[in-house]
Parts: sequence; C-alpha cells; structure tokens
Amino acid sequence: MKYNWKTWGRIALGVVLWTLLVFGLTSAGLVNSAKAADFRGGDYVVISADEVIDDDLFVSGQRVEVEGTVKGDLFAAANEVVVNGTVDGSLFIGGQTLQLNGQVKGSVYGSGYAMAIGRGAEIGRNMYFFGFSLETEKDSAIGRSLYTNGYQVILNGEVANDVQANSAALELNGVVGGNVDGQVSSADPNWAPPPFMPNFPGAVPMVAPGLRQGENAQIGGEVQVSMLDTEVEVDLGQSFANWFWGVLRARLGEFITLLIVGGLLLWLWPTIVQRASAEAGQKILPHAGRGCLITLIFPIALAAAMIVLILIALLAGLITFGQLGDDILSIGGVSLGLLAMVFSFILFTITKVVVAYLGGWVILTRLAKQMEPGWWLNFASLALGALIYEILRVIPILGWLFALIVILVGLGAIYVVLRQMVQPASPPDEPPPPPTEPDLGPTPEAVA
Repeated sequence: MKYNWKTWGRIALGVVLWTLLVFGLTSAGLVNSAKAADFRGGDYVVISADEVIDDDLFVSGQRVEVEGTVKGDLFAAANEVVVNGTVDGSLFIGGQTLQLNGQVKGSVYGSGYAMAIGRGAEIGRNMYFFGFSLETEKDSAIGRSLYTNGYQVILNGEVANDVQANSAALELNGVVGGNVDGQVSSADPNWAPPPFMPNFPGAVPMVAPGLRQGENAQIGGEVQVSMLDTEVEVDLGQSFANWFWGVLRARLGEFITLLIVGGLLLWLWPTIVQRASAEAGQKILPHAGRGCLITLIFPIALAAAMIVLILIALLAGLITFGQLGDDILSIGGVSLGLLAMVFSFILFTITKVVVAYLGGWVILTRLAKQMEPGWWLNFASLALGALIYEILRVIPILGWLFALIVILVGLGAIYVVLRQMVQPASPPDEPPPPPTEPDLGPTPEAVA
C-alpha cells in the first residue's frame, strides 16, 4: 500500500502554520486584554456552569472544561479541552483532543490531533481547523462555512454555507447548504491503517482515504472535490520537459534579478560592493563561519525581540489602561517585520551579487587587462559572475551546496564591511610626551 506523502506534507505544514497563527492571535489578545481579561491555569481547570466571565478568558492546563459563559473571546490550550458552555465571542482552541458541545456565537479557530463537534453544538460564524481528525456529529450546526485541513473529515452535522476541505478522507453524511470544494486522496481497495498509529486515551480510529457521500447527505450546491491519485503513470519525456523548463525559469529569473539589483548597487554604491567582494575573496572560510553564525543568531534574536516587545506593550497597556499597548505593538511589529524582510533580501540576493561580482572581476581583469575601469567593467563582471553562478547552480546537490557557500561567504563579508563603516579603524595613538618634573615654585633658599 502507498501513501500520498504530498498530502501528509500539506497536513503537517498546515498544523504548524495554524499553531503559530493561534499563538500569534493569543499574544495579540494578551495586549488587547489589558483592560480586564481573565487568566486561568493549572493541571485541571473547570469553569463551572453558574460562572459568568464578562471579558476574554485565557485558560491553559492539562485538562480544561468550560461549563459556564464567556462574554468575550475564549482562548483555551490544553492536552484535553471540553467546551460545554457558551462563548459570546470567538473560540481559539488548541490541544490534543478537543470537544465542543456548547454554543459559540463567533467563529472557531482550532488546531490539534482530533476535534469533535458534539450533538447540539452551535457555531455562529465560520469554523477553521487544522489537525488529524475533525468530526461533526448529527444535530450540530455551523452558521457559515467550514475550512479544514487534515487527514480525515467526517461531517454528520449541518454547515449552512460552503465546505473547503483538503484531506485524505472526506465523508459527507449531513447537510451542506453550499458547495463542497477541496482535494482528497483516491480510494484504495487494499487500504489498511498504518502500523504507526498512536494508541492513547482519546485516539480516534483512522478511516480509509477517499470521498464518500452517504445516502442521507444533502448538498445544496455542487461537490467539486478533486482526487489526488496515489499511483500516477509517469511520462518520462514530459516530466523531463517540465523539470527543464522549471529549472530554466528559476535560474533565468534569478539571473535577471541579480543583474537588476547588482547593477543598481554598482551604480549607486559601487564602493560598498567592491569592498565586500574584495573582503570575500581574502578570507573565505572565516567569512563562511561568520555567515553561518549570523544566520543562526538572527532568528533567535528576532524572536527574543518580539517577546520583549509583547512584554513592553503589555506593561504599557496596563499603565495607560489599554491606550498605548496597541500602538507599541503595531509600530514594533512593523519594524521587526521590515528588519526581517531586509535581512532576507540581503541573505538571498545581495550576498550572491557580492560573490558573483568577485568571480566575474577576477576572470575579466586577467583575460582583458586592457579594459578601462568603470561602470561597464563592473557590470560586465557582475553579469559574467552571475552567469557562472546560475550554471553551477543547476548541478544537483552540488549546486545547492555551492549556493549555500556563496550565501554564507557573502553574508560574512558584508557584515565585516558594514562593521568597518560603522566603527572605522582609529589611527594609532601618538606616544605620550616625556614626563616633566612638576613645578613646585621658588625654593626657600631662593627667597632668602
């Protein structure tokens, strides 16, 4: 039996991205909730049925049960989360096993191993879920649309509008008011559950891949679900042609990018490019080490800066009663985002310009010594070096390693040049003048 690893890859990527999104929304909510949010935590947290929380609720633990009413948004994260009460806002829920039996008047954002929408559960707006398994039971209702990514989706309840599902298995047994779109894996008559399925409390049985529509299913629109074939006949000629044109487009696009960006840099700041290229050619291994270290440190420093920014914004929000926290978070977030974009541009483009110019300059100055220095020689060096780089980049595996070395060496050289520009070397200190005897004034004998 074969498994569609492309589908599994999408599922894993979706879970990671959605978890990050839920964490980001939670972090932003911490700032906005500086007015009067409620925070709960512990191994076993229970919001009793007679308890009414007038604001947003942030709750975490090993097991979380919400039986009461939350007037704002509910952020719940635990190994097991059960929501039986009422949420007037939206629900952000994450964990291993998730259960919704109550009412959510806003939208539901969920991520986890398995989530079940129980009988009588109501969601006022949309539902978004990334995870292994999602099941809606009979007599449950989603007021608008469902968007989900996972291995299996079993719909026994009602969805008022559309369903967008990208999964391996999709079962339609309930009511969908609009269209059903997405992708599923093709059914395999020889399918059997894989041997690595987890076995823990709350684990759900794995259903076979494919699209299945029950006799009682009611679809108001159209079912437009494409099948991802697990076994595909491969046309070697067509595959090679697709690979060739894909590689050609990628390499040609990067070549043109290097010419445009490098040409502008050589026109506006030629000294910086020349200094960085000369630096890269002198100490290749030390610069590669610096580049590797910077590449590892930068994301860690960026994450630490984001945490500090959130803490500062939270403190400012508490001091100013929520007035200044949003502004600090917005300005700081935009600034850190811009910094990350600039670093990415330097890492993946400017470093290649520096090394390409170095390679082309070395070749041209040795082959054509009669060429006069100037912008045209600089641009010709860049074009020749970029062409050689793109040709070497096509080589499988070695091309990738070559690109990695170029990036690291270029990044290390750029760092050294920028550091020299910010902190120019100071001239050597002049030797101090020879010491002189102190002037103590006239002696007593001279006065006499």
